[in-house]
Amino acid sequence: MNKVVQISILAKISGNVNADEVVGTRVTLKKMYNTEGEVLPFVSPRAIKYAIRQALKERGYEIDPFIEEGQQLNDSGDPVRYVDNDLFGYMKTKKGGRKGEGGSISRQAPIALSYLKAIYDTPISTEFGARFPRKEDQQDPVPFEIEVAEFIGKLNAIIYDYVGKKGYNLKELDFNLDEEERRKRLRDFLEIFLTPSYVLPRRSNSLNIPEYISALVMLSYEGPKPIFQYFNYYTEENRIKIKEDQLEQLKTLLQNTKSEIFLIDYNNAIMPSNFATKKVNESIEEILDFYFE
Repeated sequence: MNKVVQISILAKISGNVNADEVVGTRVTLKKMYNTEGEVLPFVSPRAIKYAIRQALKERGYEIDPFIEEGQQLNDSGDPVRYVDNDLFGYMKTKKGGRKGEGGSISRQAPIALSYLKAIYDTPISTEFGARFPRKEDQQDPVPFEIEVAEFIGKLNAIIYDYVGKKGYNLKELDFNLDEEERRKRLRDFLEIFLTPSYVLPRRSNSLNIPEYISALVMLSYEGPKPIFQYFNYYTEENRIKIKEDQLEQLKTLLQNTKSEIFLIDYNNAIMPSNFATKKVNESIEEILDFYFE
């Protein structure tokens, strides 16, 4: 049986954190539309991983600088030296080879992240601004617009059992770090991810650290479970509250499985009384004990 850790986080995001294309003078916001036509802004997994890489670099880890090959940048493909190659995977193309024909070495990430996507329909507003020339003979400002939004979104993660060692891909590099290094890498990731202590992109325009509200953690001995859709919120009297009825459904679903679930409360959201609630530090220790037992 494969051990996995699943984490679902409710977080508040404000501004234009993950910009999309520029249309004329407008910087648009990344967003999806569901089947009901609702607008759901999001932050991409790539942007979140970039922010976590920067936080890992600040802790002294080496981050893959990429290899310039002709007109392309290629992953280094060294999960021993570069922590992000280990945690987030890579695709290293062999010179002269073609993808799918033995021409690449890849690692399927032991840590998989979803979009941080709004849960409910979200209004998009426009912020107006102008860039003013710094030369005295150029007086006319250049106007621009930035789409912004404030929303509560959900960020999901699955952590598989091969951080710091070879996974299940036959083409993957064979390596196995000692347990101390594996534990250190996972601990540092969890501290950055669960605190949170990473800064999302576009901080030249505004500083943005996600405001975590609550998190659901599941420790499973039987692989991933369909838990993410059971973690949600509603607002009552201007307070954010966790939907207890959905969590009760999840508890029933997991009755006959070898798994444990608990919650982390960041923002004094009303926590269901039938579920264990832990602090961030306690949660990290419990995850590590489960992972390396």
